[in-house]
Amino acid sequence: MLQTLVHDGRDLAHGLHVVITGSGSALCDPDRGGASAAVLVDGQVLQFDCGRLVMENLIRAGINPVDVDALFLTHLHFDHIASFGYFIVSSWVASRQADLPVRGPAGTSRMARAMVFDGHYTDVEFARNLAATWPEDMPGRPRAEPPFTVSDHGAGLIVETDAYRVTAVEVPHFQKFGVQSLAYRIDCAHGSVVVTGDCHPTPALQELARGADIVVNECAKPDGGMVTGGKLARSTTLAAAAGEHTHPHTTPSWLGESAQKMQARHVVATHLAPLRAMPAARAMSQVYYGQSEVAADIFDQYKARIAASFTGRIDIAEDGLILSV
Repeated sequence: MLQTLVHDGRDLAHGLHVVITGSGSALCDPDRGGASAAVLVDGQVLQFDCGRLVMENLIRAGINPVDVDALFLTHLHFDHIASFGYFIVSSWVASRQADLPVRGPAGTSRMARAMVFDGHYTDVEFARNLAATWPEDMPGRPRAEPPFTVSDHGAGLIVETDAYRVTAVEVPHFQKFGVQSLAYRIDCAHGSVVVTGDCHPTPALQELARGADIVVNECAKPDGGMVTGGKLARSTTLAAAAGEHTHPHTTPSWLGESAQKMQARHVVATHLAPLRAMPAARAMSQVYYGQSEVAADIFDQYKARIAASFTGRIDIAEDGLILSV
């Protein structure tokens, strides 16, 4: 928990704030970490997802990763958990004392055990020995075992404290491949924030986010015509019978329509493709986004497409962006 933190003139230890700790997609972009966000409630740090650069972006915002109070995972795709093992082990050897509660969809417990005790088995033995041989007269002895607990959850109330309540709904994202994905809503005395994770718009998500002050919403798929030649350049249709979108990601136009139905005050488009990244990153992503040069104002186009349906405030996420309610 943060006792004091003033960053860019804002008191982040009090009130409700969002720090974008990753604004990128599954494909590597040196300027954008894996999509994630920290929600700060009166100094308590709730981290949502744990992808590339999450720890670095926390530190750039002035937040010690050891001070994170809880970690919530939207789903278990690699770009949302890439730094999980590093986060746990580095916090352990940095002498985190309180258990970090880790909560996520079905499979989270299995993932956590595998990444820490199997993937980092040499680090676990190292940290155990580090703790056992710590000088008696030196403060800061690491705990004997990794300082975290983990639990799997479905839709509904996830956790409630005196300071905040976190609820979740299941959202559609590659269920045909066995993925369970959750969107989360955080409510507190100062307002509400929603973190969607990866999905397309659904009535359940719109109901979860109704009236929210800030909605951090994925927007990984460009609208038709924005890029050419890649798999995600193809147009996407609506499922007429269900009245819902069929692609596992959200486009700017869909986001605008959905945000307006949410009656949200402020929407932040995140999980952004490496459309303006350096050449090697563009080359890595070409099977999805094509090889053609993308317009310099592509993310201004995103904003305009969202604004065509949504009358609230719109931001295009960048790593390190801080928003306050």
